[in-house]
Amino acid sequence: MITFITRNNKGFTLIELIVVLAVFSILSVVVMPRIMNYLSSARDNFLLLTTTIKKTFDDAFINQHTNFLIIHCDNKESEISDISSSIFERSNGISVAILNEKSEFTESQNKLLKFRQFPDSFSIKEVLLTDGTIYTTGNIFIPFYPSGFSSSAIIHILINNDEEWSVTINPYLREPSVIKGYSTYEETK
Repeated sequence: MITFITRNNKGFTLIELIVVLAVFSILSVVVMPRIMNYLSSARDNFLLLTTTIKKTFDDAFINQHTNFLIIHCDNKESEISDISSSIFERSNGISVAILNEKSEFTESQNKLLKFRQFPDSFSIKEVLLTDGTIYTTGNIFIPFYPSGFSSSAIIHILINNDEEWSVTINPYLREPSVIKGYSTYEETK
């Protein structure tokens, strides 16, 4: 008499494991770069913004002249001012300018302070000044003085139309602070 021993197989076959690994591989090739690009692009844009603020501070102090950090809001003004310059036609970016001998704003000659435009996913929505003024359009000038201080401002940034962030320029600190959520001057007191 021959008896057959039946076993209850509770594992996966080699083919099933290969199929699962292939699906995970395809997903990682397609999805992971998008996730990494999302995370790195926001981080890179914050790094670019804060580094430009620090370099503007340093350049004003070292070269003993006043630099103007120009924050170009995402929304342009409907009317361009009577000052004709390509600097004032920009949006969603930052520039650094100085006043020349003719009292005209010109771009900084420092290559590290050239105009930077941000992608639509990194949107400069508004700038708050200490006097309570809120700018949502146009160009906002933040002076950085040779004596080692600047005017104060809070920049509100919207990432991917979802995440709210604030970058605070402290008048006596070289390093701006980055805070998740929109902050106000009342919160910082």
